[in-house]
Amino acid sequence: MSMKKLDERDQKILALLERDARLPISELARQITLSPTAVRQRIARMEKDQVIKRYTIDMKRGDEEAGIKVIMILNLKGAHCKKLVAALGHLPELRKFWSLTGELDVTLLLQVSNVERLGDITSLISDHELVDKVQTHVVTQTHLDR
Repeated sequence: MSMKKLDERDQKILALLERDARLPISELARQITLSPTAVRQRIARMEKDQVIKRYTIDMKRGDEEAGIKVIMILNLKGAHCKKLVAALGHLPELRKFWSLTGELDVTLLLQVSNVERLGDITSLISDHELVDKVQTHVVTQTHLDR
C-alpha cells in the first residue's frame, strides 16, 4: 500500500503509534473518533500491507546526557558502504550509519563517553583504507527529537 492510499485517519493512527506504540486501541479510537473495531481493522490492514512493519522501543542507553553526540560525515574512496559497515559495525558508540546520494557518501551518528574516545574513533575511521575524508561535528543542543 502506498502512502497515497492512506487517508487522514490512517495517517493520524500512524502518527499516534509513532509517538507511543503502546497506545491502547481505545485511546487511538477516542483521538481519531472511530470505533475501536474500526481502528483495529485499519491497523491490521496497514500491518498486512507492510505500512506498519514492526513495533519497537526507544531504549535509554545509560545517561545519554552525559555522553557526546557526534555526527561524522565521510567521503569514501569508491562505493564501499557495505564494507565500511562491516568494519565499523562492532563499535558500540555507532548508533546510525546512513549511505547518502550526492557529494557526501556516509553520515554516522555516534554517542561517545568523552573527547578522548571521540579522538580514538575519529583516528580509527580516518585511518581506514576506504575513507578519503572525515568531517566531525559535535552536537551542542537538540531542538527536536521524535
